[in-house]
Amino acid sequence: MAELELDLDPVDTITVGVEGEPGHRTFYLEARQGRRSCTLVVEKVQLAELGAQLLSVMEDQEGIAVPAPDATTGPLDPPGWRVGSIQISMDDPGGSCTLLLEELADPAQEAEEVALEPERRQVRLVASLGQMRGLAERCLRVVEGGRPICPLCQLPMDATGHVCPARNGHHPT
Repeated sequence: MAELELDLDPVDTITVGVEGEPGHRTFYLEARQGRRSCTLVVEKVQLAELGAQLLSVMEDQEGIAVPAPDATTGPLDPPGWRVGSIQISMDDPGGSCTLLLEELADPAQEAEEVALEPERRQVRLVASLGQMRGLAERCLRVVEGGRPICPLCQLPMDATGHVCPARNGHHPT
């Protein structure tokens, strides 16, 4: 059973950020409502999918994108837990969109609690369609800011070189 840790309805700001060099980056989602805030760690693939899915579900919705601000997380404000699942729901009458973020299950904890459903934390974020459209666009920009993709094998290329499996049949581990 999941436990709702934080409910920001509505958020004042919602954005995504990144720290580190391409190939060694940490991605996070940040939301604020007044003095309350949350910063959660997400995977690059989650950001790419979140951006694409938000744009897809809002395709028929009107609204101008509100640019997502730069993230403000710094060394004094470390990210919280790692996100496992993200649910998106459109709230038609209110013209808003809700994200329900659930904590990634810890494999060690799951092994101990085989018979019991592990307690996972959740955060609920409600934002306007404009804020979500801005978030979607920022998600895709942040993801694109990483290492270039090899046109032959579709794997990321490192600045130090790339051994392409499509050219020689192996990839360094």
